[in-house]
Parts: sequence; C-alpha cells; structure tokens
Amino acid sequence: MVVLDKPFINLDKQLEKLESRGLIIPDRNFAKKQLLKTTYYDLINGYKDMFLIQGDDEDDKYIEGTTFEQIYELFHVDRELRNCTLHLLLDIETRFYSSLSYSIAEIYGEQESCYLNKDNFKMGQIQRHNNRYERDNLFSKIDKKTKKPKVQPLIYYKKKYGNIPPWILVKDLTFGELVMLYKLSKSNVKTNTIRHIMNEDDINDETKEFFLASMKLFNQYRNWAAHGGRIYNYSPRVSLPYNSQHFEVLNINRAKYNQGQGQSDFSALVIGALFFLSDPRDLFEFIIKINNKLNDYQQKQPIQHEKILKELRLPSNFYQAIMGKFGL
Repeated sequence: MVVLDKPFINLDKQLEKLESRGLIIPDRNFAKKQLLKTTYYDLINGYKDMFLIQGDDEDDKYIEGTTFEQIYELFHVDRELRNCTLHLLLDIETRFYSSLSYSIAEIYGEQESCYLNKDNFKMGQIQRHNNRYERDNLFSKIDKKTKKPKVQPLIYYKKKYGNIPPWILVKDLTFGELVMLYKLSKSNVKTNTIRHIMNEDDINDETKEFFLASMKLFNQYRNWAAHGGRIYNYSPRVSLPYNSQHFEVLNINRAKYNQGQGQSDFSALVIGALFFLSDPRDLFEFIIKINNKLNDYQQKQPIQHEKILKELRLPSNFYQAIMGKFGL
C-alpha cells in the first residue's frame, strides 16, 4: 500500500498547521469557509510565497504579522485579474479566428477541397512528441472535425451542404490550433489576416513576427487563465521580440527588456494587446478594470500592492501612461 506524502487533514488541523508556521488567523470561521470554497492547495500553496520568510527551512515560516486575510486578498485580486484577462483574450480570439477564416476564404474559397489543400500550408517543424511535422499533426485533427463533426454548427453544415466553410470550421478549433493554422499559412493569408485586424496596409516581416509572437503569448495566457492559473506572476515560455515602438508606452527600453521586463510577463500581455487592438478604445475596458482592481487592493494591502506591481512588471503609472498615449 502506497503511503501518501500529503495525507488528508481536516480544516482544524490545517489551521493549526498554518498557525504553527506563524500565520495569524483572526477569524477561524472565515478561514474555514474559504478553504472549503478554494482548497488549501489553491489558496495557501498558490499564494503564500509573497508572505514567507526567505530561507532554507524545510517548513514554511511566515513573515511576522502575516494574516490569513492577507493571503486571501492576494488570491482574490489575482482572481479578478484572471477574469479580466480571460474576457480580453476571448475577444481577441474571436477577432483572430474571424479575420483568419475570412482571409483563407478570400484567397482559396469556401470549399474544403480547396482551402484545406495541404499545398496551401507550410510543413512546419517536426514535433518531438510523435516525430511528425506540425502540418501533419494539425491536419489529422482538422480531418476528424470535418469528416465526422461532433459539434454545432459543423454538424449542420456537413449534413445540409456536405461542406464546412472556413468561418464555420474555426468555431471548433482551439486557440492553439488557430495559431498553428495561421503560423503554417502562406504569406498572403498572414498579410490579409493582420491587415483586416489592424486596418493597416503596410504589413512587413517585422509586423508579422510580432503578431505571431503575440498570438502565441495570448494562447498561453488564455489557457492558463481558463484553467484557474495564478496570473500575477505568470510567465509562459513565449517571448515578445523587442520593438521600441510597442514597448515605449510602458517605458520599457532595451535595458529593461534584457532584464526580462515585457518579454512574457503581464506587461508583455498588455503590450501585445495594445498592438493587436488597432482601436485603443477596445482595450480601455480592460485597462480601467485592471486599474480599479489594483487600486482597491492598494487600499487594503498597500505593501503587497507594490509587490504585486513588481511581479506584474507594470510601472506604477501604467494607467496614466496608456491613457496619456491616446490623449485621454
């Protein structure tokens, strides 16, 4: 019989464990309620690091004066940031698949036999998990969706018309599959997709590179947020390339970028969104909400507010900087 390293302990024992490590619990009923709603792992293990004494002790020790409510407040503001982020990225995903499917249909037509011709797409790289090219892996998934669709409206189109046009197919593609479809598309599809989104005619290779990097970053953040991941210090393994034009709004120069700011942190997400959303008004709701949530947190936890801004890699005047760029 396998003995678990982390056996079950009831709520009272969980609180005793926290108190033995120096955490103050003024309201035990409140603490129990939150642990039942959230789990010890998600709440405590997920958000304790900011409040721990740094050292080599095997058992966690909390900074003197740290309360359960402080950990909960960090968890709460991070949940608000996550909800705002997910809402933004769902809007971006919709714009992306709408423009991509339009561009594909615009160039190749709406028939599966035409627009899904493999010659329209690059082979891509060989993927380690099965030693197949990216195109082969993507099309094996797409073939299943088009030959035997399992969701609407693909089922309806297949049954009634015997064909699933690109603007219907994209409704059953994940964000990651959409990014891969774009990545493997020929240059004319990429150019048209960006042009339709950004309302610009001059689309150069640098713009295409930044666009693809942004989409990869959005995909990572979207999946992380959708699965309840911690947002305030999240840093995926995708980086935006440095471009002074896009980074200057948050006062990130080359030196700061080389130190990590704006590469894959929350500030990178904001920069990518500013780039993607050609009309800044589309981003204002997100920026205003983020600013309001952080201001509320500052009122309750001023010391931790400074720490969370540092983790987000956002300048303290990020709201004024973004609004000022657009004359607001």
